[in-house]
Amino acid sequence: MLRKFKIQHRLISTFLVVSVIPIIFLGYYAYQIYSESISDKLSKSTYQAVTLVNKNLLAELQNYQYLCGSISTNEFVQANLPKEGAQQEVDENAKEAAMDDIYRTIFPSHVVNVSIVDSNHHLFYELGFETISSQALEKAIQDVDKSAPYDGLTYIKTVRSYDTIVLGRKIHALNDSSVQIGYAFVFISNDLFTKNILSSVDLGTGSKLMIMGRDGSVLSANDKEIALGESYADPELFNLVKEQQAQGSHSFSAQVNHEYQQISYIYNKQVGWYLVSMMPYSYINSETNRITTSITMISLIIVLFCIVIISFMYNSIVKPIKKIIAFSNQISNGEFSNRIQDQHEDEMGVLSRKINSMVDEIEKLMHNQKLDQKRKRELELQMLQSQINPHFLFNTLNTLRWLAIINQVPVLSNGISSLSELLHSTILDQDEEITIGQEIHNLTHYFEIQKIRYADSFHFEYEIDEELLNCRIPKLILQPVAENAIIHGLSDHGKSIEITIKVQQMEQQIHIEISDNGKGFDTSLIHAPHNNKKLSGIGIMNVNERIKLCYGEEYGLFISSAIGQGTRCKIIIPIHE
Repeated sequence: MLRKFKIQHRLISTFLVVSVIPIIFLGYYAYQIYSESISDKLSKSTYQAVTLVNKNLLAELQNYQYLCGSISTNEFVQANLPKEGAQQEVDENAKEAAMDDIYRTIFPSHVVNVSIVDSNHHLFYELGFETISSQALEKAIQDVDKSAPYDGLTYIKTVRSYDTIVLGRKIHALNDSSVQIGYAFVFISNDLFTKNILSSVDLGTGSKLMIMGRDGSVLSANDKEIALGESYADPELFNLVKEQQAQGSHSFSAQVNHEYQQISYIYNKQVGWYLVSMMPYSYINSETNRITTSITMISLIIVLFCIVIISFMYNSIVKPIKKIIAFSNQISNGEFSNRIQDQHEDEMGVLSRKINSMVDEIEKLMHNQKLDQKRKRELELQMLQSQINPHFLFNTLNTLRWLAIINQVPVLSNGISSLSELLHSTILDQDEEITIGQEIHNLTHYFEIQKIRYADSFHFEYEIDEELLNCRIPKLILQPVAENAIIHGLSDHGKSIEITIKVQQMEQQIHIEISDNGKGFDTSLIHAPHNNKKLSGIGIMNVNERIKLCYGEEYGLFISSAIGQGTRCKIIIPIHE
């Protein structure tokens, strides 16, 4: 199959298979190992960075939690908040004075509003820097109820579209903590998280850092394109985070926004937020891709350089071959005067000198060819004579048969006819195998000839499975066995014997049995080296050897005989139609 292609193409293909493909495989394997190693290290470092960011966020949030706690425990709030909605009216000046006392103690810079709501969701106090709609306030109350006993965090957009994160807490009576008297809310400017903390963290090109609430809504993010106050654009992100949280894993890889990302997160139970970072693998593998591109370019240059070298080597091999081909064409046209001029010591030079020697021999042979013409004519004459002799023999036998018929000698006529048929099958028929039917036909002619010699000293009969007549067996394996039955079966007292030929199928084998009720013989005689009781040079042992050579050692001729008890010869061969 390879000889269909030129040597140059075979050399280049071999080079690619032996060198380039292993290099590509090793490069791909190294790329995968290197990428996995980088991904694993970045995963750990990203989680550490997210942990530090989370600590900074919590530290900043503590001031606002402290403010919320101061409001909840204030004596004026504790004393007057339960009265809201009752017949008693709360002194507004006293209320403002109480809140001013709280603000003097602590008032973080990013507070945009403070609201206090009683247990019936009626507004008790509002700072008023930014106006909050009643629907937004109701949403914050619902989130606090869901987050209890922890503080609630809710994204709220003010009436003037100012982004805030609301820190809410239930207010309980100091004398009975089981009694809820209202809610305290601190509205924090989203700039605290976005500009001051999240935007200052650079995890890499295309990376995103965001705070998500318990329900998966985005509270704050370092990317302005991420919509706040609603679920992330790809809702599968929050589902994946929840799945990994159930498994106890804080870093994982997944496809988000149609891009493979390395994701890390931290969950703060007390404030109910998820701090989530996403780093695209396009950034993680950017260095690896640059290295891969460089290696690819270098590999291509090496391949091109090797192809040039292979082409040079190809020419050093093919040029002598072309000379040999041209010289061979001259030889085929009968021009023997030239010789290949190549004195190099490589294989092509040796081959050229050998071809020159062969051409010298061819010239000698052609010179001697003329001397062989007369001898050839003599051999053709001898071959013609060898073809004529068998035909002459059969014509002579046929003439004698008709003379026996004319002179009414049927025994002689039958004998000559059987001899003619038997010689025809052994001399003219060159097939190595014949059918069982043909072999039985030849055996019948052999018995007819032997009856002339031995008169009525034996009788024969057949028991043959007709379905086996078309099965093929080696030619001339039954006559030697039949001859053995006649020679060793006839008694010295002229007693007639019975010869039975059985052909039957046993599983996937053919069993041919030739048995007689003659005098029997000593089976050791068949191993005698000078046993002349043979037909046409094929003896009993020769039959056994032929069968074993054709079909294997498990097949052959098996003889059992005893003096005075007859002989049974069984031939076992496989079925072969």
